[in-house]
Amino acid sequence: MKPKPIGIVGGAGPLAGAALLERVLSLSGSTYGCYKDADFPKVFLLSFPFSEMLSPKMDVAQLQKELRECLNQLRKNGAAVLAIACNTLHAFLDKDDDLTDLIHLPRALAMEIPQTEIPLVLCTSTSMQFGLHKQFFPCVYPDSQTQSQIDKIIDQILKGSEQQAIIQEFLKILQAQAASTIILGCTELSLFTKQLLSCNKLIIDPLEIVANKILEKSFLK
Repeated sequence: MKPKPIGIVGGAGPLAGAALLERVLSLSGSTYGCYKDADFPKVFLLSFPFSEMLSPKMDVAQLQKELRECLNQLRKNGAAVLAIACNTLHAFLDKDDDLTDLIHLPRALAMEIPQTEIPLVLCTSTSMQFGLHKQFFPCVYPDSQTQSQIDKIIDQILKGSEQQAIIQEFLKILQAQAASTIILGCTELSLFTKQLLSCNKLIIDPLEIVANKILEKSFLK
């Protein structure tokens, strides 16, 4: 049986969507044995230029509308398994919509956290403002000074600043945290997961978890 078609909402930011696509294709080979072209699932990546969501001027209704239209466009293209390559966008999902085909990032993440841990979530100020992750599992957010540093790092990543400088600054922030378990609660931060392995912390990458969940549902018979 062919795997079910997959739809990925990207664009927030664009490289995070491309990173999720890359992980899905890589895991298709390493976990599901795909190597011929015909073995792989059909994947639609919709990289959409979303309205501003990282400032107080965000238009919640407009963002909800844009996200709903993206999901519906992927469905019209034939995607049966959907995912959003952005933590923050999950705050703009309409609870009245039918989302049974969506791999919901915070919900998927909740099942992967050790029960004995209360993780620190490093995310955008918007995600923290909405208490996005706290809606689905016990966690804490950083103090205001650290949050400002994280917002700055996310902004530098989006601007395409020099990567090594970003990594070094991010590692300093991680080492300064008391928490032993840290969630990369922004998919821009997930772009540097491999470079953070030297940190003496349990680093949880939601993008990797979602990639695995997408394929579990796609290959489910």
